Amino acid sequence: MRSLPLVLLLCAAPASAKLVPVPPPNLGGPRCDDLDPVALAEAVERELPTLRKMNGTVTFADRILTWAQYASGTLEPLARLARQGREVLCSALPQRFAFYRNPDAGAGKFTAYHNPILRGSRTRHAPYLFPLYKRPTGEAAHFTTAQILDGTLEGRGLELVYLDDATAALAAQVEGSATILLDDNTYIAVASDGNNGFPYQNVSKLLLADNKIPKSQVTPISMTRARKYFIDHPAELNAYWAKNPHFVFFKEKPATGGAASGKFGPLTPGRSLAVDPLHVPLGVAVWFRTDMPRIADNKVAEWVSYGRVALGQDTGAGITGAGRVDVFFGTGEYAEQAAAVTTRPGELYVLLGR
Repeated sequence: MRSLPLVLLLCAAPASAKLVPVPPPNLGGPRCDDLDPVALAEAVERELPTLRKMNGTVTFADRILTWAQYASGTLEPLARLARQGREVLCSALPQRFAFYRNPDAGAGKFTAYHNPILRGSRTRHAPYLFPLYKRPTGEAAHFTTAQILDGTLEGRGLELVYLDDATAALAAQVEGSATILLDDNTYIAVASDGNNGFPYQNVSKLLLADNKIPKSQVTPISMTRARKYFIDHPAELNAYWAKNPHFVFFKEKPATGGAASGKFGPLTPGRSLAVDPLHVPLGVAVWFRTDMPRIADNKVAEWVSYGRVALGQDTGAGITGAGRVDVFFGTGEYAEQAAAVTTRPGELYVLLGR
């Protein structure tokens, strides 16, 4: 999902002038945040070096700050409070920070994404036949998905790794990152290295429009209905995949225990969000509230409301609009399950130190 260069995304920051001040919402008292706040402090501290060096400004309705000013006035105090524990953090949020919202956000639409663990090989041999490609140069950087699936990148030395499942290659395209267990029992991490510049088309929605995956269809909760359909109907995969002209390229990164990377380095499960930078500036701290699934017996037993402080650190081709948010849930079985089923309303507020 993560695809645009950071420098281009930051050029979109002036749109944050739409952020207007609002009264602090009901944060839930000492339960304003459901995770260990130390992880929040560590996520902020990892982001700070990059943020302090960024050019340009971040614009609120009534204030314009350099990124260094936002770092020192908002993120540094937030990290200090988080290190003092949840009770201190929750008590200080409405006192030490102003809350802003984009008035176009509406009820919001929150989804979840994860960092899948896939099986692959550095060389092509059965069953490792499905490549993830490095970024090409020149004209090849703008081939459509249909052209690439038809083999136009073959023989150019751009294959980064080969996967054992075509649906896994499509899943990596959607998630934008993955940890890959190689056939020599070592791990590598791959992350998005941009895309071919074409707009994103959701393949699952195409299947739904063609009544290929009726809403009543039962699938394992660990995979999307689209992936289950293509596993059952492999001959149709390329035809539908080609209808999404947007194609993601990859680069290898040091394996970091399954951590995915965003625009500021490693993402933090539960604390990193993908947002639309035209509406929420990348790098800002936010407080949000939505629902997560409690899963039992391979189905959603209930939806549990939660609130949390997080950081806008990532983007996604399908994450567009003021109320559109994708929560990074990390790696593992629950993260995969949550990513497959989560589509919930929610609210998001951008924080600014008083």
